[in-house]
Amino acid sequence: MIGYIIIPDVDVSTLTLVPQHEHWLKDWLLDIETEISNDSVSSAWCIQGILAEIVLYGYVQTDWKGIIKELLKDEEGKPLAYSARYGEKLHNFSDQWKQTPIHAIYTHWWIDRYNGSDAYNINSYRDLITRCIQPSGWIYNPNVSPTDPRTRMKAELMLSLSMGVEILSAQGLEQTQKTLFEAVLDSTNVTGYLSAEYFRMRTLQMLSATNLAPYNLGEIIDPCETEEGYCDFSVDSKVDDYMGTAKRTSRDKPIHSAISALHARQIAKYCDLETQQAVQSRLSNFAGYLSAYPLDIPAFRMRDIDVPFGTDLSPFEIFAASHIISTNG
Repeated sequence: MIGYIIIPDVDVSTLTLVPQHEHWLKDWLLDIETEISNDSVSSAWCIQGILAEIVLYGYVQTDWKGIIKELLKDEEGKPLAYSARYGEKLHNFSDQWKQTPIHAIYTHWWIDRYNGSDAYNINSYRDLITRCIQPSGWIYNPNVSPTDPRTRMKAELMLSLSMGVEILSAQGLEQTQKTLFEAVLDSTNVTGYLSAEYFRMRTLQMLSATNLAPYNLGEIIDPCETEEGYCDFSVDSKVDDYMGTAKRTSRDKPIHSAISALHARQIAKYCDLETQQAVQSRLSNFAGYLSAYPLDIPAFRMRDIDVPFGTDLSPFEIFAASHIISTNG
């Protein structure tokens, strides 16, 4: 099984791509090859590049290890999220490109572990994560962003916690750590975001504490039904996490996401049979739609501004879409 935290149940070593997805991935690899030749790269590109080459060719062709060593390590050898040249493209980012967020630590850890690299030292990654454990129980690097946890995106907090717990679990969690992580999850209300709740349940599973799942976990699934599949959240009920007031989303356009559909399916596993069957039925219909329109995975847009937030597609979305087609068609 070769998978990644963002796309549950997707094994790229056995994944069957539809032709349109295969062509898209090959074009994407060519595009980032040009960027990397100009020293512009991110850790997210590296992990997606590795997974793309595995699904396309059955093995890794590019020297991602060398790219990471040259462009994505700081002076002390710590993992970086972005290269200096990539950081120049980020709006008003200045010198902030040199940062080590949890997702960068996790990506480097995943790649080193996959490569069986001599540079792979579980203790160094464990130490980095341990230093990022906050008194509240969340795991994040305050040197990257000092934002109060109350105003941080819940999906970001849950993802970072899940990544951190996975790294720490490789050598066994300390009981004090386990207790701390269980406490912060148990005290956090349902967020309304499919991604956040999937990461919550993934972490609770690693902690052997799925009994701490929110009693109303399944209630978030139906409101996230969008178009043919699922959106990460319900635009109509989106609320500011900190202020408790409705966000100004009256003109936001919800979109279906293959990744969100996979998250909904994972959450449903912890719900009643009726919910599981409803989600599976919707995924079967979504698979039929994606088979007919395999590249209809639009970018998120706000209000009436016709500008996508990020690229229209990412390899992760492509992997998720092909997985849905091949397992539900």
